[in-house]
Amino acid sequence: MKLANVTLEMSLKPFRDNGMETMDRVLATLFRQWRDLTARAEAVSVLLWVADGSEILDYAGDPGATFEWAKWIGVANPRWSGRDRHDPEGISIHKQPALYMADPPEFTYRWLHTLVARIKAKAGELGKPVRVIATFDPGPEFAKSSFKYERHEEICLCRWGGAPSFVCCYGTLKGDARRYAAYPDGIPDGEPFGRFLGRQAQCFLTDLGFDALWLSNGFGFGLETWAHTGALFDGKSFSGARAPETRERILGFWREFTAACTFPIQVRGSNFPTGVDVASDAVPIREIYQTYRPLPPPNSPWAALNGDFGIELGGWMAHVADLPSASYLFRYYIHDPWFKNSPWLDRYGRESHDIFLPLAVSRIDPAGGTATADHLSLLSVDNSFGDLPDQVPLEVVPKLLEAMSDAPDAPGPLVWGYPFDEIHDRVAAGRDLDVIFFGDWFACGAINHGLPLNTVVSTGNLARLLSTRPELFKASILFIPCGTLADACAETVAAWVRNGGRALFYGPVTGAPACIRELLGLAAAPPLSGDFTVETNGLELDSCAAGPVPAVFRHDPLVGSGGLDAVAVPGGGAVVRATAVRETERRALAVVRAETAWHGGRAAWGRGSVSGTAGGGQLLTPLDPAANFNPERLPGLLLAEFGWTLRFTKRAWGARCPITLVARHDNALFFSGYTPDLTGGLTLATPLGAPLFTGTETLLTGGAATYRMPRSWHKECRVFVVQKEGFVACAEHIAIEMSQRRNLLVSGLRNATVRFLPEAGGADQVRFLLNPQEPFLGGDWLSATPVSDAGGDCLELHGVTGTLMIQLP
Repeated sequence: MKLANVTLEMSLKPFRDNGMETMDRVLATLFRQWRDLTARAEAVSVLLWVADGSEILDYAGDPGATFEWAKWIGVANPRWSGRDRHDPEGISIHKQPALYMADPPEFTYRWLHTLVARIKAKAGELGKPVRVIATFDPGPEFAKSSFKYERHEEICLCRWGGAPSFVCCYGTLKGDARRYAAYPDGIPDGEPFGRFLGRQAQCFLTDLGFDALWLSNGFGFGLETWAHTGALFDGKSFSGARAPETRERILGFWREFTAACTFPIQVRGSNFPTGVDVASDAVPIREIYQTYRPLPPPNSPWAALNGDFGIELGGWMAHVADLPSASYLFRYYIHDPWFKNSPWLDRYGRESHDIFLPLAVSRIDPAGGTATADHLSLLSVDNSFGDLPDQVPLEVVPKLLEAMSDAPDAPGPLVWGYPFDEIHDRVAAGRDLDVIFFGDWFACGAINHGLPLNTVVSTGNLARLLSTRPELFKASILFIPCGTLADACAETVAAWVRNGGRALFYGPVTGAPACIRELLGLAAAPPLSGDFTVETNGLELDSCAAGPVPAVFRHDPLVGSGGLDAVAVPGGGAVVRATAVRETERRALAVVRAETAWHGGRAAWGRGSVSGTAGGGQLLTPLDPAANFNPERLPGLLLAEFGWTLRFTKRAWGARCPITLVARHDNALFFSGYTPDLTGGLTLATPLGAPLFTGTETLLTGGAATYRMPRSWHKECRVFVVQKEGFVACAEHIAIEMSQRRNLLVSGLRNATVRFLPEAGGADQVRFLLNPQEPFLGGDWLSATPVSDAGGDCLELHGVTGTLMIQLP
């Protein structure tokens, strides 16, 4: 995996005084701690969380002036009013910020200029290009801001916390006679905030020696970037009529800002996937990418903050599905310099799931190449008290390097065809907002319920590649939304399925292209909403120790893209696997169809619903997971129709599902996972057979491998076994002779079919020795047959009993 840049994010808290000796000591520690990582990067950046961006807004060009800085723990500008039953005394750091140390130092702009120069000098010793990046945050959290919350509250159009709290990029300033660097005579009344920020940033960045500006916490990407609601969605209804105007206001900010500020811009983006951003806030992400070309927003920190890996992983894939350049950014949350937590040590408990899972994500570029994140940012290297503990880089860096060395280099078993252009076109026309919102929210929910989705490709690129390089996806299942698919792409996908391809569709069929409805054997019926019972047919569910899976669920048409509206066409070939039932009415929830004339092609579909309701809060309010069937689980269960079994053994239905991703690297499958409840188990089977993770044992049950995995895990898998029952193990073994580079020892085989995924280009060199004896140079050598099918390119042996050594010379 190429590493173009490593960014070390830090606050000013480690600089406990404004002396040069302290400055040099802190910087020496910084670059020493992370040198094993920065040594592998082509360039190094330091991103400084000086304050909240008010140091830019207030800058008057005086190098001797002091500035407010982020010396607080907690919300520096509390915006809540009234009593809180969870904090009746009002003493939490969200209402009562505390200084991180007694008598923190004061800093001047001259001191900050010196710090930027010293960073470049010290980092320059690494022999790499160095950049120092300034930050602007629209919110109330990091530093006291008289500009945002006293003098110019009019630009805080978002009322998070019950009061004007977040600056909106398309706000307009009232007149102000105060002197500013770019406005020596004050701010004229009606000045667009984008132009003001751009001009101030140009002066600030130039004078102090910065190289770029980071726009934090969704700034530039809509009105209410911390919530699922926004300018077009108030939690009660979608308003497409406002979409063209809102899109133009956001683009107006980008025009004004970039006309005034010529420095490179980096963006945090919102916490949500593209479909939620465009449907709730009309964010023209495509146009921002194409015209202003920032690195796309990185993965959100919500997996750390609330365990929502679906939003993190699905949101990130949605943001990188279609890019004007190859690069994108992975951001890892190790310390919080503001809120008295260090995620690596407390939220993650020193577990590496939020490294291995996101670094299993990849995108398919227009040429069919597999692109992974080539920029890495670490938030942050210092903690809330300004400490730089050695423990964290010593533990984190090896995991990052391992994940990068195993980065995907081919499409994964499941590939998300993401309608990047289609959703932008529809929002620009003010239509289908609910369909777009639902599509992304449901996909993220499916990931949270175990769907192993790690690869994304825009539907535009997908259609071209299916026409020119269909073999690229021969070992993949396409995951495709029905309701937002363009007709041309739909016809290409349908033809691919009829010619041997495999696709799993989701979403309502009303509004779907006719060729997809015909492919699935579905027709639209009058929509139904409310409470339903679920009936399944041949669909094997998860097993729960506490009792059966709940058979009821509630479908909300607001966030569920209208009512349930599909029925199987009589004689249309669809086999219904799940049905929503209410009294005498029935609607299909999941179907599968395969025809002999399709040359092994197969299509499945899950209608999907969202197990939550809209309204207050950042995320949807979830329904009781113990009492409701989760339709988000259906896509993962439907993978069985394609030879993939991924089922869970849980103590109760309401227990959280494991998160599992499967990526391809060097022709192996790499399984990465997060087990939120260690009482749960995992049952796996693939088209190649039961997967035997290197270095593990498994009990085969009904031909599937059963595992109990730790909290975080990352496993290579090259060996697969077709065998009904038994205790089987795959272990790394010594390779003591010069002709042996690597030996894998597979034991417990009983008349088994063994399939092995050789390293790319190395199939001819692999040797198979049955019941080996040291020094493993002679014995019963077996001949394998090369096979290339829906499982991938492998070597196959039949009727193997005993212990098999696989040698890679």
